[in-house]
Amino acid sequence: MSIAKPRNASLVDTISAGYRALHRRPGAIAIPAAVSAYLWLGPPLGLGPLADGLRDRLGALGGMLGSERDALLIESVLLSDVRLALAWLNFMPVLGPPRGGASGAVGLAGPWQLAAAALLINLLALLLSSYFLTLLGEAVSGERRPPLWSARRALAVAGDIVRYLLALAAVGLVLALPFLAISAIVIATLPGATLAILLGWYIALFWAYVYTGFAPEAILISRSGPLRAIYHSVALVRRDLTGTLGLLLLSFVIASGLGVIWQRLATSPPGLALAILGSAYIGSGLSAARLEFYRERMARWALSG
Repeated sequence: MSIAKPRNASLVDTISAGYRALHRRPGAIAIPAAVSAYLWLGPPLGLGPLADGLRDRLGALGGMLGSERDALLIESVLLSDVRLALAWLNFMPVLGPPRGGASGAVGLAGPWQLAAAALLINLLALLLSSYFLTLLGEAVSGERRPPLWSARRALAVAGDIVRYLLALAAVGLVLALPFLAISAIVIATLPGATLAILLGWYIALFWAYVYTGFAPEAILISRSGPLRAIYHSVALVRRDLTGTLGLLLLSFVIASGLGVIWQRLATSPPGLALAILGSAYIGSGLSAARLEFYRERMARWALSG
């Protein structure tokens, strides 16, 4: 008599479980909602004099800018709000401000101010993201902890995430250096192969993201260290590649589709409030679904031996 192995939950079940977990800790929604409100209502951060310097340098290049459309695109980038673009350590779902929203912005006088702003923004983004993910992790795991304990745990999570990113960068650099050298030689020898080389790097980086992207979930659910978290993420994707790609694709479609609706709603004060809350709720549920996906798969595989 054979014993049936436990089957993985469907993606619909996983996302539903993520929202049920969110409903156990609805206060977590307040963190991305508050950040989104700041991005829309707070003073934007522009490149200021830095943009003027870059514009002068690009203007000196003359014809290298290409068409007028390219020049307008570059101009819109130089005039945009850079707060969200600088938040590389943000792991929260936030509603980004409209493009070209740097009118009346606080300007950055030089590269040192840009570096200081990036450091401060990423520190705040990391701390807030870690607390947000800690609350979701507790909800998914069925834990109920005092706020002070959650805050202390969030600090540990923040440190683990930084170490994970540093370890990932170090491993990636070691593995990528030979291929970077080969790519440079091929491009110098065969300039026509540049597009193919860039496409190859894009594909490689995409799969690296897919295989290592569940390391934060491993840190939160399995309490893994940085290297162990990367190992758990790779093992998860290797054992359920179809489910992983399905979850990523479904989450992307939901977030992108609703993102268009949020931007349209945000044209009026009541609509902006609804967009901020709706974006925070939907995005937080999808973040919880990622945690649930990791927890459920790892638990089932542990039971099946």
